[in-house]
Amino acid sequence: MTPKDKRQQPQKAMFETYLEDIINARHPLVRMAERIDWDNCEQHFGPYWCADNGRPGHPIRLHVGLQMLKHMQGLSDRELLDQWVENPYWQYFCGEDVFQHETPMDESTMGRFRRRIGEDGAQALLKMTVELGEGTGTVRPESFRVAVMDTSVMPKAVAHPSDAKLMARSHRKLVSRAKADGIKFRQTYERSLDTLVWQVGRYAHARQYRRMHRKLGKLHGYLGRVCNDIIRQQPYGQRSSELDHHLYQSLRLLRQYSEPGHKRLYSLHEPEVACIAKGKARTPYEFGSKVNVVTTADEGFVLDCQALKGNAYDGHTAHQGLLRVFKHTGRFPLHTLVDRGYRGGEHTALSQVHITGKKKGTGTAHEQHQHRRNSIEPIIGHMKHEGLLDRCHLRGHTGDRIHAVLCAVGFNLRKVLRHLAWLFWLRNPVAFRRWVETLMAHSVPDQNGRFLPAV
Repeated sequence: MTPKDKRQQPQKAMFETYLEDIINARHPLVRMAERIDWDNCEQHFGPYWCADNGRPGHPIRLHVGLQMLKHMQGLSDRELLDQWVENPYWQYFCGEDVFQHETPMDESTMGRFRRRIGEDGAQALLKMTVELGEGTGTVRPESFRVAVMDTSVMPKAVAHPSDAKLMARSHRKLVSRAKADGIKFRQTYERSLDTLVWQVGRYAHARQYRRMHRKLGKLHGYLGRVCNDIIRQQPYGQRSSELDHHLYQSLRLLRQYSEPGHKRLYSLHEPEVACIAKGKARTPYEFGSKVNVVTTADEGFVLDCQALKGNAYDGHTAHQGLLRVFKHTGRFPLHTLVDRGYRGGEHTALSQVHITGKKKGTGTAHEQHQHRRNSIEPIIGHMKHEGLLDRCHLRGHTGDRIHAVLCAVGFNLRKVLRHLAWLFWLRNPVAFRRWVETLMAHSVPDQNGRFLPAV
């Protein structure tokens, strides 16, 4: 049923601790909460619930506020809820009036809310942060004229793939599912799996590759015999859907081991994970999904962050990324700065795509902002280290798309929060006077009257 917010009380109780009495009204988080259009959130996310059936859900502001705080602080669902009870400012941001001593919901409820709104709901939150940034002065309207685009890798929460571990795990799952369906094996070979996996790892570490491949061949043969027993006893059409799924994964592993050019499977529970090489010395190969990030050239405000399926060529992602920027901002950037990875695919009628370093651009706007192409690199780094873009724990490609957009929401909110803190500090005469005194005490004026750090 559609959530109903009944937390607004007409009269204060005597023995309750009200948040407005214990928090600072000039705190940046409080000031940002006052500038967010929560009524628009309720109108947009209200239709995701049934209007007249079931128990009323949690308030929409609570759901949206928790998702924002999660990606602003870079916390998991469980860590966020544990710290939410201790932080009165977070409770005020989520619409509470009285200080709460218990968690408002379970972490599984946050996951269901993300699945309920999907990627469209996450994009609505990103559009709201763009409007918030423009309304608070964090990003200027003219900054949308020049955008910067680049791709990165969002790793998935999977173990490092190896043929031995994948075949052993697939072997156990297949045998367990087949026994549940009544299939009887002459021999399951499960007792030998742990020893073979251990031997493969030791031989690989010692660079004894002939012995390693000999043990891998044994794992391959054992898994093939189990698959043959299942196919012989239950042909196609007589097996359950779960058994067919496990059998398909096992056959795919057998094929990729015998045919190296075949499309590889890197994870059993996340079969859509791709192996992406970005030329990094510390991590030559990353396993996850590629994300396309679009920011403004001046302030570095994120306009779009899209998770792509597979290892798509960078040049083929420019057109779709510009369409999503128009969806979030209502305008197309006149100039888009990209790197040399977009060569050959930068032709689009939506914007003038300039490959910096390839040739000199034409136009004053491009020449003025050409040096800003590299500004997107630290932004992606902040989204990974301060946010949650460094590892995605959501399930499937749909989870990747939702997670990528919410990471952009968290980055923009952190930027708005710092801007509001700067405005409050700048308008505080006492703090500004102390800053000027500190600057003059540790600096010396140059010939032009500018203060430089004293050596």
